[in-house]
Amino acid sequence: MQPVLFVITAFVIQRIQGYGTGAPQSKCGDMFPLHSRIQPENGLPPYTLTASSYTYKQGDTITVTLASPTGASFAGYILGAKDQTTLNSNLGRFTNTATGRTLSCGTSGAGAVTHQNSQPEYQLQFQWQPTADTTGNVVFIATVVESYSTFWLNIVTSTIYPEVQTTQASVVQTPKVPETTTQPVTESFQPTTITTSTTRTTTIMQTTKTSILPGDTSSLKSDSECGATKGCFIDCTGNSCNYIVTWRDNGDAVDFELSTKLQDTNNKWIAIAFSSDIKMGGDEVVACFNVGGSTDVQRSYNDGKINTQVTNPSAGLSNTVVTVQDGMFKCSFRKNKRLSRRKRQTTSSLFVDLDNDYNLMFGTGPAYPGNKIGMHSINPVVTPGKVDFQSFTVIGDTAKYPLVKIHACLMIISWIFCTGVAIIAARYYKPVWSKSSLFNQKIWFQIHRTLMVTAMTLTIVAFIIIFVEVGGYSQVSASPGKEYLPSHPVLGIIVTILCILNPIMSFFRPGPNDKTRPIFNWAHWGVGMLAQILAIITIIFGVDLQKSTAPKYTVWVVVGFVIYYVIMEITQKVVDRLAERKTGEAQIDTVEMKQNGSQNGSFNANQPPAYSEDNKNKKDTLLKKSLLALHGICTLAFTFTLLLLVSMY
Repeated sequence: MQPVLFVITAFVIQRIQGYGTGAPQSKCGDMFPLHSRIQPENGLPPYTLTASSYTYKQGDTITVTLASPTGASFAGYILGAKDQTTLNSNLGRFTNTATGRTLSCGTSGAGAVTHQNSQPEYQLQFQWQPTADTTGNVVFIATVVESYSTFWLNIVTSTIYPEVQTTQASVVQTPKVPETTTQPVTESFQPTTITTSTTRTTTIMQTTKTSILPGDTSSLKSDSECGATKGCFIDCTGNSCNYIVTWRDNGDAVDFELSTKLQDTNNKWIAIAFSSDIKMGGDEVVACFNVGGSTDVQRSYNDGKINTQVTNPSAGLSNTVVTVQDGMFKCSFRKNKRLSRRKRQTTSSLFVDLDNDYNLMFGTGPAYPGNKIGMHSINPVVTPGKVDFQSFTVIGDTAKYPLVKIHACLMIISWIFCTGVAIIAARYYKPVWSKSSLFNQKIWFQIHRTLMVTAMTLTIVAFIIIFVEVGGYSQVSASPGKEYLPSHPVLGIIVTILCILNPIMSFFRPGPNDKTRPIFNWAHWGVGMLAQILAIITIIFGVDLQKSTAPKYTVWVVVGFVIYYVIMEITQKVVDRLAERKTGEAQIDTVEMKQNGSQNGSFNANQPPAYSEDNKNKKDTLLKKSLLALHGICTLAFTFTLLLLVSMY
């Protein structure tokens, strides 16, 4: 009896350890968990797998990110790099395993990575390098375990190509759509009224804007029929376009064409969605798939932020053609305006009536076996207003998000202007107004307190606004080369907490002669500086987000402010040191930090600095006041410039 119990106990322990400490080496091939007879989930996985590069060469290091955009945690995983064609042996080696460990898979002995414990994770980043025998196209593939009975297989990245190879994917489903001869169009022009042969009046609205889709779009040409026989939603500069979506009324149906150029077209989808607003949720989706060389067109719907397949995905669709060649992804289909009256309209068969107007969305992302839509790494573009699918309107602009822009503007005012002036005033101007008061408080203190209270108020308002806009906490998707963007909401929350914490600390400020006053001074300074630094980083990330719609160079305006601010800090310190040399006194900016301070801003140094009111050195005092005025003007100029860039584009 005891041997039997021992064997059973050993088996149970092995199964528990197998789950808790990661996958065994025997799973390098099929990556299927040893979870009894439990089968993998068939639905869309709540996790994404992305790589930091589309190409590789010997010596490169690629960062692979396993993340949960939906907020669902995962308890286990196995991840490896495999040949795209065979999906057999593991390639390359993992050099950074995050919280996991490597498995002795492939020739490198570190060709896969798995978890070491069952602690819940939400995002992990691994580093992988190709080895000498790594050739051909590579994909990263993962099995992710949410719980013992719930796991997903075959979560894959985009294809990673050898750098010496021309990135090209060619899959053609006949009949092939013939190329249309096009003529160049004007790069930007004012709204124009055109009367066609059918006496239909069309308004063309086109503006030049930044592309949101990856890839070289030099070979995607503009469509000369736009505005004449078709309605179009486009992003074109001259004769080169990033994407084109066209529609043409055809009686009881509407003909659609979708075109874009991608760096990688394998295992991808492109889609349009019909929405009652500019936000995702309650939308009918028509997606064109290219999965493993097999193409298809299917309907689905967005239930909130999750895409869900409908009962009959081909209902109401006909004349479907998908063409994938040389990185060009094109798709055309005919969609009935409404379902047959015999077919009941339910949530699982959402079908919009195309005689009505809808906001049109266009996006792209990874596709999974079974024609499942994966999470897009870049937000879809949306028309700024509802589209009349019986018109020939050409739309070259995208939706703006007013609450997002208000949030950005308030944060810029708070952390570029308000804190930019308030901190300088508190750090360098105590002795300048050592005797002068405004409303019974020292002038420097009034400047500092007024601006910081304003910054805190605007930050709280901006914080509430963005939560209302996104409907609570919302994670930001990472795109290749911009893996830092998901940290924006996290940093924003930290900044808001620090911003509220510092004034609360001031209520517990010790008296002027209390021995703990220097400790408070350093704590107040530390929290304030950390908040300012993190706020500037958060703003840099924020203006780089797609929904801000700010020009790409906006980031460099913020960087320019940082450089200017450092120069101003250095200038203030140099002026202080020169003043000290005249009198041989101690460092001015350490008086408040190392000695017992004052109540509400009075200067308490034994020997006042050369430019203080006690010393009456009017020349130095004028210099300091001029520097503060200059700083205020420059900071206001940076703030105004950023507000224009964020609000006008």
